[in-house]
Amino acid sequence: MEIRIKKFIWLLILVFVFSWFLISQSGDTKSNQDDWEYQLRKYSKIYAYIKTYYPKKFDKEKLFFSSIAGFLNRLDPHSYFLDPLAVRTMNEDQQGNYYGIGTRISKYEDKLTVISPLKGTPSYQLGIMAGDVIVTIDGQETKDMSLDDAMRKLRGSKDTYVNIEIMREGIDTLIPFHIKREEIPLESISFATVHPEQPWIGYISIRSFGNTTAEEFNDNIKELIAKHKIEALILDLRGNAGGSLYAAVDIADFFLPKGKVIVSIKGRNVKQNFIAQKNDQYETLPLVILINRGSASASEIVASALQDHKKAVIIGTRSWGKGLVQTVHKLAMNSSLALTTAKYYTPSNKCLQRDFSKLDDYIFVLNTKNYDKDKTMVGGVIPDIYVKGDIYPTLLVTFISRGLFFKFSRELIDSGLKIEENFTADDKIIRKFKKFLKTNEIQFDAAEFDKQIKTIRYEIEKEVLSNKFSTEMGLKVFLKSDPVTREAVEQLKIKLNETEKGNEK
Repeated sequence: MEIRIKKFIWLLILVFVFSWFLISQSGDTKSNQDDWEYQLRKYSKIYAYIKTYYPKKFDKEKLFFSSIAGFLNRLDPHSYFLDPLAVRTMNEDQQGNYYGIGTRISKYEDKLTVISPLKGTPSYQLGIMAGDVIVTIDGQETKDMSLDDAMRKLRGSKDTYVNIEIMREGIDTLIPFHIKREEIPLESISFATVHPEQPWIGYISIRSFGNTTAEEFNDNIKELIAKHKIEALILDLRGNAGGSLYAAVDIADFFLPKGKVIVSIKGRNVKQNFIAQKNDQYETLPLVILINRGSASASEIVASALQDHKKAVIIGTRSWGKGLVQTVHKLAMNSSLALTTAKYYTPSNKCLQRDFSKLDDYIFVLNTKNYDKDKTMVGGVIPDIYVKGDIYPTLLVTFISRGLFFKFSRELIDSGLKIEENFTADDKIIRKFKKFLKTNEIQFDAAEFDKQIKTIRYEIEKEVLSNKFSTEMGLKVFLKSDPVTREAVEQLKIKLNETEKGNEK
């Protein structure tokens, strides 16, 4: 253990020295060197005091990891240190796979609930069911565990095992599972389907940008064209926080003529333009891109490139505004340093990075006045058409966070009620839902319930169809009710009419 700590001390010193090197490029080198040697001595002395006098045992590795992370946080919000677990997670996201048990999970209050086992995975083969509550992971209770921590614990190295205990309705004792981790595909494309009311419009949602994104996208759009004869596309990048720059460039390339600039990066030691490389792909396909505040980095590269070249109509709310380029440097002991080295610029030479001098304003962007429409503010992608997604009132947020729609859908399905693909939450179903709430001692305001009845019906329909048939069936309920998607459909209708009139001439 002490050998490892010594290695980390040297790792920390290397980070400090590397940073000193950057600073020393401008100014008095000797003065800077003296100052940094003084700071390093101070750091070493603080650690010596902690080691000698701190009354409790402490994790030395975590202490060093956090000190490095704090150091990098002083540079900008996006330079960061990756410990071995973070390195593994990043690689999994980029490569499009991970090793785990294959479950979709969510946290409802303090219960880690299985939404569904993925077909063909270890959890599916062992009979883990939707609605099961994972009570422990390797002996540790999940009650106070975050969803991210739970997912990390369920993942691991290939052919290793994880032990979980689940609680299943109708069974009094916990059910133990000893599960071997296997490779689980981590697809970039969340959904690829057609609009339920306008089947001539394709819909593709990209979860994140990784090594397999362009290939997945091309396979899916080819199938939509061949099988459904789509004439237009909605590309949903809402909630997509980014990923690989190269994947973003490849996606934009599908829709731009060869030679068009997609994005530029500019830094102290780098200046590069990324150019569309191919023709005759999907350049003539009418396109709408959906964005929101959760769209960042690679998502913004795609949206801004296609907006600047007038290839796509951008609909939604202003994107996050993350335009800093990180270069990942591998360090000792399976750790890495993601250091900001440049900025992204759109084809019209606008910087995508939002001001982060006031960190609270940067993080809590919702508090920024007129953020969505203020064109004088640098950063992010401003949509061509501003449409705010539905914001649920407290009643619905409470129902969703407690998993009540999910639990009610499971109860309906298990009751033997005949459920078909055209299922609707009619008045009979609403009465059953109210009875379900009463049975579970859920208090609610009757007047507010009636006011939100349309959305309550939609949430019940979405959960029932998702759990009975597939998540894609539930998605179609969402697409019919989502105001941003509805506007996208209207814009594509206008585009199609313009194209038809042009062809007539």
